[in-house]
Amino acid sequence: MIDAWSTPLAYLTKGIQAGGKTAFSHEVKSGHFNGEYWEIETAQKPIKARIVINAAGLYGDIVDRIGGKEAFKIIPRKGQFVIFDETAYDLVDSIILPVPTKRTKGVVITKTAFGNILVGPTAEDQESKTDSITIGDTLQDLKDKAFEMLPALKDHSVVATFAGLRPASDETYYRVGINDDKNWITVGGIRSTGLTSALGLAKHVFELNDKRYEPVTTEENPYTVPNISEFKTRDYQTEGYGKVICHCELVTDREIKNACHGDTSAGTMGGLKRRTRATMGRCQGFNCVSAVSEICENEAKNEANKS
Repeated sequence: MIDAWSTPLAYLTKGIQAGGKTAFSHEVKSGHFNGEYWEIETAQKPIKARIVINAAGLYGDIVDRIGGKEAFKIIPRKGQFVIFDETAYDLVDSIILPVPTKRTKGVVITKTAFGNILVGPTAEDQESKTDSITIGDTLQDLKDKAFEMLPALKDHSVVATFAGLRPASDETYYRVGINDDKNWITVGGIRSTGLTSALGLAKHVFELNDKRYEPVTTEENPYTVPNISEFKTRDYQTEGYGKVICHCELVTDREIKNACHGDTSAGTMGGLKRRTRATMGRCQGFNCVSAVSEICENEAKNEANKS
């Protein structure tokens, strides 16, 4: 089991510590390569780059066309999930996995790093790259399959449902390659295995870059993300945490304040939730969202006053 939100946050933070810069909400519109470097036109401003690495996920095929290629097509595959209450946590001690098919590994029952039971995903191909709504009938089918596999789940409540889109492509294999003529590396069609393969893919891309372009220098500089899993000490279990704001998930005001600052501060309520677990619990934010918002507003005001 892994906390799948803190992992990419750690990768991003390491990149910034190594000298990288972020440019959020810069939708890529077009690009021109002059033989030496790229000038990428975005919704905000142009960005120059000696080399482009296309890791655009659901939009990887569109970005590759900007780079002068049209080698693959992304077919978004929706996966819907059901989350059962923490009271169901001890019902399983391993991942329950049906026999996979060529298209999907099937509906899985597994514990999460946050103390819940997760059931899913579905595998629904669609054209839309943005439609991640959940469907009531589909969620009921998920629950029925879960009850068939683990009947004791019938005695426990569903606390959340959600859906995500993975970037499947028109072929089953990854679309990873390099175009030397245009200083362009593509990492596409990774689907739901992206988290598992991320470090291996990064190492491969790093080696592709070093063989052909200006070498990248690195240094060991360990970074530890704040723990929000149930398997290490949580903030509320340490001194000086202030008070608990989200009682369902035992999130402290110190955690919320810390998430509002730094190079990778949470810019939205969704980002804050994934950094702290606030609003993730049984009440889904009903009891704490106003307090969480107030803390964030005060932190923003304090930051503005300092500057």
